[in-house]
Amino acid sequence: MKILRIAVALLLASFASILLAQTSLPAGDQASPSSTEPLIADVHGSPYRPSINFTVNISRQRFEMRNATIVNMIDFAHGREDDDGREDSAILGGPTWIDFDRFDVVAMIPFLRAVNPNDGLPNRGIPPENPYDKIRPGLEQVVERILEERFHLEYHTEDRPLPGFIVTVAKDGPKLTVAKDPTAPNNCQAPRDKSNPEQTLITCTSETIAQFLALFGDVFRHPLIDHTGLEKPYDFTLRLSVDQLRTREDSIHAYTEACSKQLGIVISPGDTAQPAIVVEQVDHTPTPNAPEIAKLIPARPDLEFEVATIRPAADDEPQSQIHFSGSQITFRNFAMRELLTRAWQLPTGAMVGNVPPWLDHVRYTILVKLPPEIDARAVSQDQDQLANMLQKLLADRFQIKFHWGQQTQDGWVLLAGTPKMKKADPNSRSFCKYGPPEGERDMRTAESLYTGEFHCQNVTMAQLADIVQSMAKSEIKNRVANKTGLAGSYDFALYYTSDRKLRTDAAAADAAAKQAGAATAAPVGGLSIQDAFRKELGLKFEKQPGSYPALILDHIEQTPTEN
Repeated sequence: MKILRIAVALLLASFASILLAQTSLPAGDQASPSSTEPLIADVHGSPYRPSINFTVNISRQRFEMRNATIVNMIDFAHGREDDDGREDSAILGGPTWIDFDRFDVVAMIPFLRAVNPNDGLPNRGIPPENPYDKIRPGLEQVVERILEERFHLEYHTEDRPLPGFIVTVAKDGPKLTVAKDPTAPNNCQAPRDKSNPEQTLITCTSETIAQFLALFGDVFRHPLIDHTGLEKPYDFTLRLSVDQLRTREDSIHAYTEACSKQLGIVISPGDTAQPAIVVEQVDHTPTPNAPEIAKLIPARPDLEFEVATIRPAADDEPQSQIHFSGSQITFRNFAMRELLTRAWQLPTGAMVGNVPPWLDHVRYTILVKLPPEIDARAVSQDQDQLANMLQKLLADRFQIKFHWGQQTQDGWVLLAGTPKMKKADPNSRSFCKYGPPEGERDMRTAESLYTGEFHCQNVTMAQLADIVQSMAKSEIKNRVANKTGLAGSYDFALYYTSDRKLRTDAAAADAAAKQAGAATAAPVGGLSIQDAFRKELGLKFEKQPGSYPALILDHIEQTPTEN
């Protein structure tokens, strides 16, 4: 599979699990490093991060893969892609931790050159040619060598019955027209339907079924296996309603129904023989880094904004938006606490201490310019780099002085109740993934009251406490403490309603009650994450005061220095 292939981005934006960042550099010819050359790589366990997603960053002579499991690395080395954090059913065997424990890798590749990011999707739903195809083989080889040389990975490949989606022709036959010009290049366009803006029209010419399936295959959580026997190029149009899709299951249903009714192509889940990677052995601790690794892999040079203009935000400006255009970045209508939270990458604005009264009320718009050869979109993908640049700007223009300290505030803790979770098979793989367990109904449909769902297999309460901030996203702002005292490992699923939806629904119910002259508002459905832990898992998930790290402001000016 192509590196970071943008498969029908309008459906998968919320499922992205890999982030690619790159410095804007000339492409040039890409040379793969020789397998006989020494591998210069810094490999170590990842620090705690409030994210389960791994990132891949590419710059001149430098390749970084952070927060990656062994399964993520095997996926990458074999041209696969992690599919929104689900377990990869084509990677079998191995110890229980290979889909849970995470590592950071930085490798020096002398001939590596990044390329400018693509302009995006000119047509909704149809991915453009990926500029990283040329360098993908070299990067795969580097990751393969890291697995072999630093983790001593051993595996073999064989065909196994694995979950997939089998594509066949409907009983009444295909509803396709043989291409008018079968020799023309295949082409698919996907503009909005002008007569119905909620729909997208995918119009393809001289397109084979295999080519068409490759366009949206990443919508599905398992491979599409083409058993149609249709090899000719065709001309056809597929009409899709995509605006109300919330989950991957919604997307799968939309495509399968549209393909069946409009094209006579049936897509059904089923096991089928597929190539599998069977892990025989892998070390949990990578071999030590070279003693001189800091010299062999120097820190990336700092990048600074060349020009920065700061002004008070206008009342009619959209709040808290960042816009990237060419070499320019605009932070539009941000309160200072929001800027500090973003610049220092704090999980919550509550981590800012010694706060002046204006910090949440005075709003700013900041326009910055990078060197003209740097594409702002590339910088936007590397959050560490962007945050570092914003830090330096704010500290300079608002004369910020600070130190790191501790402050008391409410934080989430996990406590024992009357557990309802299933005891796990201790030999099964350990993971927590978004969405429902395989084969179970997704609770986050467009019509449901629930907005979040994840499931875990063979995890201890300590592991759950350490990963629940990642899984619950914006609902939890701190690293959770495990105070359950429960031993062993468990399997379970959890679904809940976000605080934001609960507040919005409650406000709507209050407004409806007032309009109707009712004394009380109608009860609001849904389930807070706190209630979900209690009802579904039998655990207590509570807020308790605790001491947490904080960015303590020693000095900050309300008015920035002159532009």
